[in-house]
Amino acid sequence: MIKSAIPIYAAAFTFLMWGLISPIYRLSSILLACASSIAVYLIAGRVFPGRKVEEEVHTLTGDEEIDKQISEGRETIARFREAALVMGDERVKASLGRISNAGEAIINEAVRDAGDRQSVYTFFSYYLPTVEKLLSHYCTFAGGGDNVKEGRARIEDSLDMVAEAFEKQLDKLYRNEAMDVKTDIAVMEAMLRSEGLKADRQEDNKQVQTAGKGGNNV
Repeated sequence: MIKSAIPIYAAAFTFLMWGLISPIYRLSSILLACASSIAVYLIAGRVFPGRKVEEEVHTLTGDEEIDKQISEGRETIARFREAALVMGDERVKASLGRISNAGEAIINEAVRDAGDRQSVYTFFSYYLPTVEKLLSHYCTFAGGGDNVKEGRARIEDSLDMVAEAFEKQLDKLYRNEAMDVKTDIAVMEAMLRSEGLKADRQEDNKQVQTAGKGGNNV
């Protein structure tokens, strides 16, 4: 609930009007002005109570432990996105973008499909915190020494590797969904053929070949 500012403006206007029409330097006038302003504020508060704002609430699973991991995972990915905005190295920025996009999709899939939650447990409990730790080390490395250069290079390679792993994990999670889509399409095609609304593929190929031969004879 966001309270309306109108009662405050009304009370201030009332006090101002009392100052214009009465000797406000008198204590009695000041008290009367304050009382009138308070009364106007309370009345206006009832007339203009404010408006309700619907806050976006992320859908969770109902499992307290998983919900906690999902919330923490979303917060971590948000920090990755913020880091990518200020990161000077384009390679690291690209890796963080890939990690963030794939990670967010993995989280959404874990919320949607209960069967996938156990498979992404390691993703929540290990990979995200480790990536954040590596990113912290990367940002603290300074100077041009050989150890610093080697450390930064290894972290850059690791971020690329993690980005690829996240994308593969996401593809793995989508595998069952892709199979369901293929099954639905196959069933629909079979129903269309049974109703005489779609020809068999062999007949389709024959019609294409016949059309092609006819076109060559023209």
